[in-house]
Amino acid sequence: MSRLPDSSAERVPDDEAEPPPAPAGDGLGTTASRGAAVTLAAQGVRLVLQVGSLVVLARLLTPAQFGLVAMVTAITGIAEILRDFGLSSAAIQAKNINHAERSNLFWVNVGIGTVAAAVAAALSGPIGAWYGQPEIPAIVLVLAPLMIVSGATTQFRADLSRSMRFTALARTDITAQVASIVVAIVAAALGAGYWAIVAQQGAFVITTFVMSAAQSRLRPRWYRRGVSLRRFFRFGGGLLGMQLLGYTTNNVDTAALGAVWGPSQVGIYGRAYQLLIVPLNQVANALLRVMLPVLSKVQDDDERFLAYVRRAQLICGYGFGGAFSLAAGLAGPLVAVLFGPGWDGVAPVFAILAIGGVFRGLAQVTYWITLAKGLTGSQLRFYLMARPFMILCLLAGLPWGAVGVAVGHTVAFSVEWLASFWWVGRASGLSIWPLAGRAVRIIGLVCLPAGAAAYAGTLLPLPAGLQLLAGIVCATVLLAVVMTVSRRERADLKEMLEFGRRAVKKGAS
Repeated sequence: MSRLPDSSAERVPDDEAEPPPAPAGDGLGTTASRGAAVTLAAQGVRLVLQVGSLVVLARLLTPAQFGLVAMVTAITGIAEILRDFGLSSAAIQAKNINHAERSNLFWVNVGIGTVAAAVAAALSGPIGAWYGQPEIPAIVLVLAPLMIVSGATTQFRADLSRSMRFTALARTDITAQVASIVVAIVAAALGAGYWAIVAQQGAFVITTFVMSAAQSRLRPRWYRRGVSLRRFFRFGGGLLGMQLLGYTTNNVDTAALGAVWGPSQVGIYGRAYQLLIVPLNQVANALLRVMLPVLSKVQDDDERFLAYVRRAQLICGYGFGGAFSLAAGLAGPLVAVLFGPGWDGVAPVFAILAIGGVFRGLAQVTYWITLAKGLTGSQLRFYLMARPFMILCLLAGLPWGAVGVAVGHTVAFSVEWLASFWWVGRASGLSIWPLAGRAVRIIGLVCLPAGAAAYAGTLLPLPAGLQLLAGIVCATVLLAVVMTVSRRERADLKEMLEFGRRAVKKGAS
């Protein structure tokens, strides 16, 4: 995608210039290592909190109550994509940006959020009619104003990310997570029903705004009509199209299940999907937060660019691949321990979705390359071909309920992952097929065998908790054998340990 040169930005006084850039060379690598460590640690805390809240709330609410809110957010979440308009990533990716541009971007995001809130409120009745659920219009009307708050938050978080202030971002995420969980559990315990989930979303959005605004150095001024944002909209427009197509693919399953099968099936599918998407989003967002500013600063040096990508791919391969393969093998006892009775239908759905999660995690690599290289227009063209196919795969499983949709999900994302390597390599001119080969080796030699070993452990005639432990032991033994006999896996382990050593040794600037 073409971008206007940086000289197109309006010249502003020095006191409006952004802070000095992050260090280059080895300093940038250390900052990336430390930032990844801080961000992943924070996301790990968030993951524990979110899974813990799922466990508690699953014992206070019914699948239908969860499903009711999920049916709403599957549609209204589109407005959340629109209010960002890709401008947060555009602000992070830009080589140079001045204060006037950032102020204008802030007001644009607020404006889009306001329009999105108004449209969502106006459509509350039709959304309720689509699902045939009388409770839904009220839920939409309560959630709609949060879009304005999210719009106001966008550029504050972009400023923190561009400045590589990963500790501030981590502090914000954890505080918002704790606040929202407390609100939800208290509300559910008091008998609020599905309104507890609505309150949880509101608490998270508001806390995130307050914390981000307080810690960001950005202090927006009034909108200046003479300051052009064309280059940001060129980048953001392509990204917006990608995100809308991605969102549709990720939520058409919930919307279709709700329309055909009702809130109970959506509740079962939604809990399985949450077990997949919560850790996936936590780690993926953490890595994107670190990798986008780092890769953007070396986007013109292909050798260094690929070196950073190769290192980060290890986390995707062993992290996503290993975790989701293990989760698929342990699905039965895992769901029994976490959710208790009444949620048995979640286990097979989650096992199938987790296999697809392996490929969704690995696809983060090509997504980073697309954003850092400014290839959102090219990637949008790829999505226009790939995403309709993926939606057809999801809908093809609809006659078989949640399990059938889960199978369609896994088929769709595995095919899309492989195709994305060919497309991004062609668009960027980078030799990235070695990355695909490395990923296939990690999946075939390490991840899937570990998942199979874990499943074997769950077949023992033991209580669910002991089955879980047996599966983990079996997978650990297999991994130890692989690391012993495979020189390549030992080299990967050494590289990851070095990455961690650098993260601990020096702090981010």
